[in-house]
Amino acid sequence: MIDERSLPLEGGCRCGVMRYRITAVPLFSLACHCTDCQQLTSGAFSLGLAVPASGFMLDGSPHQWQKIADSGGWSRQFTCPVCTGWTHTVTERGKGVVIVRPTTLDDHSWFRPIAQIFTRSALPWALMPLPHTYREEFEDTAPLLKSFAAAGMPE
Repeated sequence: MIDERSLPLEGGCRCGVMRYRITAVPLFSLACHCTDCQQLTSGAFSLGLAVPASGFMLDGSPHQWQKIADSGGWSRQFTCPVCTGWTHTVTERGKGVVIVRPTTLDDHSWFRPIAQIFTRSALPWALMPLPHTYREEFEDTAPLLKSFAAAGMPE
């Protein structure tokens, strides 16, 4: 069950220059197949854990890179200035939410995505059988919140 007993969650970059702490229950999890994420990860997709911004505390001064999406909205990626580890993202559309890169959590063994987005650019072998699949972006987070809460999180 997703609740306060699992908190705080802690993580950081590879070299330890940047550390973060999550003190609010995460909202949902996802895999993003957009071409930007493919390039940023040098892989098939990126993973994300949406958390309320009010429950995300960062120690360190990250490098910030901004991209303007096809929609015209901005997306900011935050990386360590030393090891370049990508720790989190904020977007214009996701006000009040930080997308943490879950593999930067100290313990990410429990993580699994419940949604995948931008499957229009997915590598065919990288598509997953997930409860929520979107060709582009999702408009309504309610189904994601419900599925993530039902999926549970370690205590």
